[in-house]
Amino acid sequence: MKKKLLAALLSTAMVATLLSGCGSSSSSSTETETEAAEEETEEAAEETEEAEEETAEAVDNSSITLEIVSKGLQHQYWQAVLQGVNNKAEELGVTVNFVGPDSESDIQVQVTELQAALDANPSAIGLAALDTSAVSDLLEQAKEAGIPVIGFDSGVPDAPEGSVYATCATDNYAAGELAAEKVYEAIADRIASADGSVRIGVVAQDATSESVINRGLGFIDKMGELAEADGKTVGMASNSNEKYISDSALEADDSADVIIEVLVPASVTSELSATDATTLMNKEDTIAIYGSNEHSANAMITANENLGVLGTGDDQIIAAGFDSGASIKAAVADGTFLGAITQAPVAMGETLVELLVAAANGEEVEDVDTGCQWYTADNMDDEEIAQNLYD
Repeated sequence: MKKKLLAALLSTAMVATLLSGCGSSSSSSTETETEAAEEETEEAAEETEEAEEETAEAVDNSSITLEIVSKGLQHQYWQAVLQGVNNKAEELGVTVNFVGPDSESDIQVQVTELQAALDANPSAIGLAALDTSAVSDLLEQAKEAGIPVIGFDSGVPDAPEGSVYATCATDNYAAGELAAEKVYEAIADRIASADGSVRIGVVAQDATSESVINRGLGFIDKMGELAEADGKTVGMASNSNEKYISDSALEADDSADVIIEVLVPASVTSELSATDATTLMNKEDTIAIYGSNEHSANAMITANENLGVLGTGDDQIIAAGFDSGASIKAAVADGTFLGAITQAPVAMGETLVELLVAAANGEEVEDVDTGCQWYTADNMDDEEIAQNLYD
């Protein structure tokens, strides 16, 4: 009897234990499923919020209109910028009107184009100023109207305070320094062994554009620094353009060991710039020459067609250009030019539109350096370089 009672009690205990275990497993499983469901709900809510933000942004962008006033459309460089502008405008769904004068000496034409841009009452304006002083009043009008202005390429140096929100451009001074470093490597031995003065020419398109001026000044100042570090005196030729003499770190000195001469044409034409290049290349003591933009580099190529003095030989004039384009790339490839500086014009156009859209939407914007590279016959086909070379 006692044995039967003990067996019954043991059976009851085992069943209770089993039931307790089943209840614990069921509760744990339910909690896990609940947590998973909550996480899925949160993720779905986040995805919905992101989708709503993207939709709202798309709706906002569709109403954005942008006016972009460049320095011109005649150079291939500006066509590459335009390509970048169109790429990003299509991606973001905004409307863009891109204009520029026929010549980069047509300052009044650009003023008229900027006035037309203001009259269109756009969401934002992009501007590469030929002459800031000529557009200062219009920039004040844009500021008063609450129209954001973003500078690009040369930007808008010394613009009225608060009128230009940001600038996307190459650090032109640093780009000029890079060109000087590369040219100096090629001429250092000639300078060191020269019996008399040697001359380095600079063909500059103008003395009003921030980009052109800074590319020239970066080249001049770095060249002076490098030559002086090697124990040479360096001075500007007294007949150089006054702007470059006054703004450079060098003094006018026609008796220095290294003389840097900067010529600027009376107006921006291919013929006048080619004449300047010819003048510099015809001087017996010229050992190097630099063109600070596509226009000036092409002028050097034109001058050399008659003179045949550019190249990398010991008795030839070392030449460096700026920008690319078919003619400059060919000159680099065949050794007429030691090399050239390229910007990233397509990326600049894309960045410009991004900044304009951000400013139009009331977002904070800041300056962007779109970079530069030195290319030669040896590296111009490298993927990193080739993507920034335009025709």
